[in-house]
Amino acid sequence: MPGYIARKLIPDLIFIKPDYVKYKIDCEKIRKVLEAIDPEYESLGYDEASLDVTDYLRINNLESKEGRLFVAQKIKDEIYTATNLTSSCGVACNKMLAKMCSSVN
Repeated sequence: MPGYIARKLIPDLIFIKPDYVKYKIDCEKIRKVLEAIDPEYESLGYDEASLDVTDYLRINNLESKEGRLFVAQKIKDEIYTATNLTSSCGVACNKMLAKMCSSVN
């Protein structure tokens, strides 16, 4: 939502100046977490990525529903440990479904 619309809706809204240096540092930490799972992950901007976890699941004998859930939770946990930031994660057979799954929980 553009700031001017937010200000109309909430007149006493407080805008906090972003800390781009910290943001860049945390982004690099997140990238390292993602690269450990899929070195060829696709970055869709600073706050979104798409991974192919097929090889990771196969190599680690996690080719089951529980394994897919484990990998999703592992990614979330490692991002939180590295940055103290929460994240969402969806695992599915294609990017569109995975994006929808990331919104479910």
